[in-house]
Amino acid sequence: MRKFVLILLSLLACSGILFGFQGEFTDLIELKILEKRFENELIKVDLRIPWLKIAKDVEFSKSFNGEIEERFTLLVNRVLEDAKWVQNDPILSSSLPYSLWSRTIVTYLSGELLSCVIYVSHYTGGAHEHLNVFSYTVDLVEHRILKLKDLFKESFDYEGRIKQYLIEQIKSQPEAFLPNAIDELRQLDVEQLAFTVSKVGLTLYFPPYVVSPFALGILDITIPWSKFQDGLKLSF
Repeated sequence: MRKFVLILLSLLACSGILFGFQGEFTDLIELKILEKRFENELIKVDLRIPWLKIAKDVEFSKSFNGEIEERFTLLVNRVLEDAKWVQNDPILSSSLPYSLWSRTIVTYLSGELLSCVIYVSHYTGGAHEHLNVFSYTVDLVEHRILKLKDLFKESFDYEGRIKQYLIEQIKSQPEAFLPNAIDELRQLDVEQLAFTVSKVGLTLYFPPYVVSPFALGILDITIPWSKFQDGLKLSF
């Protein structure tokens, strides 16, 4: 088990939007981390989001990139509208500029599969920032975004295995979790969690207050593949 506490980095002052790339490439697949940054008196934005190009399926690439772009466009606009709303308030405006920050971590990339997690933090006043996380695991052969259930054989009780492992982790380190963490976990729909895959195992991501306090930030727990060895569809 690891914990990931998001810390806002210092944001560079600049006008307009800057684009920068760090990428990994194959003959048919191109993955880049797209950077978008800008700052004014209302908002600071520093985003790093994935951009995917599959040579044999331009339409899927456009759809995938468009979904991510739309998600962040809506988020930027929402934070900006909040900032505009408090701009003329002498008390609330002291918290301006608001900020929006994201980072993408690629956990697995091959000619067949991409898995990545996107950490998001935004500050719109108050005691601390808001933290969130979402993920994409993409079948690069069939050109589709996988759900958690797609990793396992149809009759395999993957949810039971996952919850059993997580409960064991909570019991072994109760001080790291909320008092009602086990009860919350038992009722949790694991399909709603962000997840990634790696050579090590399946990683699940928990925003603050789901099973752990805000002080731990985004909590991620990795379950070794050996816990699912009789039920996996894929090999890593």
